[in-house]
Amino acid sequence: MSGSSLDGLDVALCQFDENVSSLNWEILDAITIPYNSEWYNLLSTASSLSGFDLMHLDAVLGDFIGQQIKALIDDRGWKADLIASHGHTVFHEPSLGFTSQIGSGAHISFQANLDTITNFRNADVAAGGQGAPFAPVADLALFPGHQGYLNLGGIANINLINAENNWSAWDICPCNQALNFLARRLDLRYDEGGRMASEGAILDAIRHDLIAMYPFQGGKPRGLSNAEVETTWINYLGSRQENNSDLLATTTLAIADVITQHISSLIVRPAVILVTGGGAYNDHLISLLQRHGNDFGLTYEIPSSKWIDFKESLLIAYLGYLTMQGKPYNMHSLTGASRNMGGGALYKAL
Repeated sequence: MSGSSLDGLDVALCQFDENVSSLNWEILDAITIPYNSEWYNLLSTASSLSGFDLMHLDAVLGDFIGQQIKALIDDRGWKADLIASHGHTVFHEPSLGFTSQIGSGAHISFQANLDTITNFRNADVAAGGQGAPFAPVADLALFPGHQGYLNLGGIANINLINAENNWSAWDICPCNQALNFLARRLDLRYDEGGRMASEGAILDAIRHDLIAMYPFQGGKPRGLSNAEVETTWINYLGSRQENNSDLLATTTLAIADVITQHISSLIVRPAVILVTGGGAYNDHLISLLQRHGNDFGLTYEIPSSKWIDFKESLLIAYLGYLTMQGKPYNMHSLTGASRNMGGGALYKAL
């Protein structure tokens, strides 16, 4: 998994064991391989590349992913049946009927010498869906017992049960993409624990501007693209000249405000919400969510670090498992697709 936060390549060795009555799973091992500055620059500017250069990056990234997996197999003694790779999203435009994740499955398969499944979102988009969020597929099967599942990644997204006892899921607003953008203006990869944000002042006019860009739309299926984040919050924040700590404080509060508005508008209450993604380590953001949640009967549960760091990798592994079993993802009601779709393109190693 390569997420929009551009932290690095997340690789997890996952095992699934299913019978008629139960599904058991385990993350046997996992590691994040940080992106160096060259990879960060390539991936962060991928959407502006020419078609020729983007196709070259697709192949090179596939080689890199396959080589990293092969090294882990050799160094750690991993035994794997197949690779499920989400790749790195460059374009996600479901309203125009397409989504694009780079990291060529053919190159991954060749380098690692394992069957490889990629392109998980395309079938849902082809059926008129948003192709996102996919997290509910794993949430309901692998993490039962919660009323909501909040992922604080580059983009914040939610899967929740509403008062009518139906599940809804959508992308809410930018999250770590915006916070990391501001941190990099101070030559930091991220604001560790939200410390700088906790020390900044709130700029109310900016906070209201940010909130207004991502209004609640009734929980309709929606998948945000990196391009949309760039043209909204990133461009807006990049134009501001205020103190960076104040901008971090204001943006963090805006994220908490938007998330609370979206969740509290639909979720059945009281609710326990499982929080994963890198933002779960942002103590300041979590404290704001907890404080806001107290007014609405919302409790945010922070799981173990392995779940926080590798839940998305586990999701992709589970999608690969479902694909190999020939099973649909059962998410069309959440994405807006006309019918349930499976997904994934299989590249054979031999």
